[in-house]
Amino acid sequence: MAGETYRKLWMAWERVFNVAAHVQNLSDDGEEYLFHVAKRRYMGHPFTVDGVEVHAFDPVIELHMNNELLAQILSQETSMVRVAVKLIAEAKRSFPALVKHVSSEEYEREQVLYGTTFIHRSVERFGFSTFPFYWRWSEIIFTRYLQLVFRAVNPRAADLLKNHADTFVPRVVAISKQKLVQLHAPDGTGAAKS
Repeated sequence: MAGETYRKLWMAWERVFNVAAHVQNLSDDGEEYLFHVAKRRYMGHPFTVDGVEVHAFDPVIELHMNNELLAQILSQETSMVRVAVKLIAEAKRSFPALVKHVSSEEYEREQVLYGTTFIHRSVERFGFSTFPFYWRWSEIIFTRYLQLVFRAVNPRAADLLKNHADTFVPRVVAISKQKLVQLHAPDGTGAAKS
């Protein structure tokens, strides 16, 4: 009961945060996808992805997980293998919508998408690159934050975090917009590996 109350409170807070932080859905018609996005000025250590250099204050697209959809998946599946399969399927379904959304004129200046997540294993198959945190304090803060999110979306989070702590190490994931379009264009021209 306490866990369900925490989940509801967290999701309510997240909806408020998404509005305040201008985090956008990929669709205006109510369709739910695995990702949300936000326009940001990059504030981290410089990095290069797919030949595109990203420096402090460059315009970027920040990727967010749709935690309500993630919570649904985690509540329906008890096997982490099945969770992984479902997440891969949701990612494949969501990428064309992501391409369409970030290809609009609104995102003309932004050339890189990036985010921070526990769910970074096998993202290379979708064209993403992963990076460790440059600053240790950033990794600690994001680890604590993502653990709070994980507790909100997964009723078994406490056991998983205790028994598989090494699995829940966040990484930065990034991809250039050009590569995202090449691999996942909704017109069927994408060449992502199945």
